[in-house]
Amino acid sequence: MCRAVRVVRSGDTGYLRASKYFSVPRGTLERYVKNTSRSPEELVNVHLGRRTVLLSKLENKLLEYGIIRTKDTVD
Repeated sequence: MCRAVRVVRSGDTGYLRASKYFSVPRGTLERYVKNTSRSPEELVNVHLGRRTVLLSKLENKLLEYGIIRTKDTVD
């Protein structure tokens, strides 16, 4: 997606051709190209959805615990 945004912003090709060549949605590419306040990398790496409630360390511990408990009940 980053390369597609750079190519269209440089004027080498249009939205449709870049979207087909890089296999990315044309509408998304168009929206990213029009947002000139951010670099392509910043646009692509935006986290969508709700923020997590738990810290990732605690979340991983809970996941490990769940896996252990599942193994215990299956055996």
